[in-house]
Amino acid sequence: MRIFVSYSHQDKPTVDAIVDRLKLAGHEIWIDHLRLRPGDNISRKIEEGIETSDAVLVVVSANSLSSKWVQQEFSSLALSEISKRASRVIPILIDSSSVPSYLSKYLYIDLTKDLEAGLTSLVQSLDVVKRKDIAQPRRSPQKRNDTHTSQIANLGAALKSGRLTLVCGAGTSVEAGIPVWSELLLSLLKSMIERLSKNHSLNLGFNAAEEFNKRHGASSLILGKYLKNNLGNDFGKQVRDALYRKNPTTCDLIDAIVDVSRPQRDGKPLDSIITFNFDALIEESLSAANVKSRAIYTEAIKHDPNELPVYHVHGYLPRTGKIPSDNDIVFSEDAYHGQFIDPFSWSNLIQLNKLTHNTCLFVGISLTDPNMRRLLDVAWRKNPDKSVTHYILKKVPRFGSADDVLDDLARLLEEQDANALGINVIWVDSYDQIPTIIRSLR
Repeated sequence: MRIFVSYSHQDKPTVDAIVDRLKLAGHEIWIDHLRLRPGDNISRKIEEGIETSDAVLVVVSANSLSSKWVQQEFSSLALSEISKRASRVIPILIDSSSVPSYLSKYLYIDLTKDLEAGLTSLVQSLDVVKRKDIAQPRRSPQKRNDTHTSQIANLGAALKSGRLTLVCGAGTSVEAGIPVWSELLLSLLKSMIERLSKNHSLNLGFNAAEEFNKRHGASSLILGKYLKNNLGNDFGKQVRDALYRKNPTTCDLIDAIVDVSRPQRDGKPLDSIITFNFDALIEESLSAANVKSRAIYTEAIKHDPNELPVYHVHGYLPRTGKIPSDNDIVFSEDAYHGQFIDPFSWSNLIQLNKLTHNTCLFVGISLTDPNMRRLLDVAWRKNPDKSVTHYILKKVPRFGSADDVLDDLARLLEEQDANALGINVIWVDSYDQIPTIIRSLR
């Protein structure tokens, strides 16, 4: 058989052992240092190697997962699979790393426990492959790669060691009744237009806010600036009223966050929560469960060692009480620019600290915020071994049929993007699965 081997040069001693055993079994090996010549178009030669091979061995390790070059090879394999041109793919695990989820459909060979036994199993598996149709997905008695299991185990270990941070976005509170961003903006726009109509005798219709938004809808940050300029000193109160108008309390996802925040008998507590939401639903639920916490929204606020810090990096609006004068919520263009421009703002420093020193699990976040992406990129560049240590829970993009090529491509591109920011993707079929996964970390 013609076998292509994708690997990191830092793993060459182990790869040499694999190649030697395969040659001894009579296989022809395509490996870069054996086939590339000066002047070759490297990318094209590797694509040719993949396309003309009967099987592809993907050597998965911390080194290969941090190598841009090997990741390019992995991507070529995934794209070949999407186009139904894939050779048979066999991931080879040589350390404790997780097999990337876009390779998780394949059965893998584990060499970490017993190298000789693993190599024997590999040769036997290739003999089975040789007797079967090469174009079909590989099936063998080897154990299936359970990506979720290894990812959750890594997160559970980070939690137990006190090095886990939850990073919560808008999706965390929606099921509890907090309005989505578009609803919140429209509600505030109604308040602004009602005020302008009353104060300046403007003859505006009943649906003026909807019509204005339809005709002249700007970006959310620019619209936020319109609102801030015209609502004046009442801006914070108006935002708070809109947030809590439906009397939101909790939901299964928030309850799961509370469960994982409880002190552990045989481990350290959750290190921290970072939230981009203004609401106090997490703190309220923590309090109801007798878990001590502290909402932190400026650098002046400190927490006790026995309190779980909840960092509101975009500002904080508790349900009741006076809104602090030093609590500047990041709602409008000018406030967002202030965060983006100042690298030493307390919120940026907090995020960088957790991204650099902890394992972070992103929940209810889309990774589209430019400032967050910048901070992730900075943390990745400061990471000396370029290990992908963070995780994000994302719903599998599924708009077409089960084998829709565009959906498969969207999944690959989203995962590539996350990996480039130092984040592993934990794919779920529905949002209902997320609370169960979070609870399983304990």
